[in-house]
Amino acid sequence: MNTFAHRVVAIAIAALTGTTIAIAAPGTASANHEGQPTTRELLDLCNQGRTDSCDFRPSGGISVFNGPRQLAGSSTNCTNFNQTRVIRYEASQGTSHSFGVDFSAGSKIGKSFEWSIQTSYRREWTWNDTTSDELRQDVGPRSRVLIYASKVRSRVSGTYELHFGNRYKGHYYWYVNGQVEGQTRGQPWDLASEQVRVSC
Repeated sequence: MNTFAHRVVAIAIAALTGTTIAIAAPGTASANHEGQPTTRELLDLCNQGRTDSCDFRPSGGISVFNGPRQLAGSSTNCTNFNQTRVIRYEASQGTSHSFGVDFSAGSKIGKSFEWSIQTSYRREWTWNDTTSDELRQDVGPRSRVLIYASKVRSRVSGTYELHFGNRYKGHYYWYVNGQVEGQTRGQPWDLASEQVRVSC
């Protein structure tokens, strides 16, 4: 078992809580007399470049799931006859997380996350994904067609390891764990249509 794995076992990191965990590097004092920093405080220091390193280490594999349906387009036929309509649709999905700080493609913790996903899973993280096109649909009399889109998404849990050149609040190393939801490149969109009666 590698050194990081030993540390994780030793401090019993609780998954998905977003809690910060104090751990001292070998040969340093284990007591923290200066108070424990918050998750936001630690990751803000990383984003500001005030840590020697700030590496994301995923735990387990990528969990793939179907995202929620969102209304992407619609067309209403208020006549008494069937009609064929060309319906334009568009839907977007972004990235969400449990860290409570700036977590984007341009932030330091975002770049660390991207690099980790690529090296650990050989996949490219996509911060935002949009689908748009046109569908030809038959719309019944006094009816409305609704176009729904849902994205196949990815969930990753893991821990940021922050190293300070000088002790920060008693320790050289701090750990922050959390969860990220978004998508890797190539994950598809699913489309579905539904026809409902309307009063025109």
